[in-house]
Amino acid sequence: MDKEKTQVPKFVWVVLIFLGVIDLVRGFMHTVALEYAALNIAGLDLTTSTATEQLRLLGTFGISNWITGVTFILIGLKAKQISIHIMGLIPVAYGLSMLAIRMNMAGYADTQADWGGMAMMVPYLLVCGITFIAGIIVMGRGNKKLADECLADKG
Repeated sequence: MDKEKTQVPKFVWVVLIFLGVIDLVRGFMHTVALEYAALNIAGLDLTTSTATEQLRLLGTFGISNWITGVTFILIGLKAKQISIHIMGLIPVAYGLSMLAIRMNMAGYADTQADWGGMAMMVPYLLVCGITFIAGIIVMGRGNKKLADECLADKG
């Protein structure tokens, strides 16, 4: 059996590495450039008594961005076979989490923040979903081709 035909296509793990770099930038913005990002991208009101809590939550999210950024890069370089699974997991995790967040916010007033980072997250999630679907299609074609070759060898 030719192992190469069933491997994750190169474009999948290359895109995952690219997303890892984006997550490192997001981690930087959420931690090192925290106040700038809170005021100028998220549009948070830091004049309130909850400013410290808002910054802590935004910064804490940045910690996970550092972790996912490095993890995505490592997977793309060292564990290419699971990159397709990660690419599918990302939009599912964000989707389920956004539903849970909306459900928990239902009893509260609408946000006054701009949440400017959302403009980047929509294409990010679309890239994940499209890459996942394209990778599955390409892998399926590779497996079909392999199966056809195996049947031809027996005939």
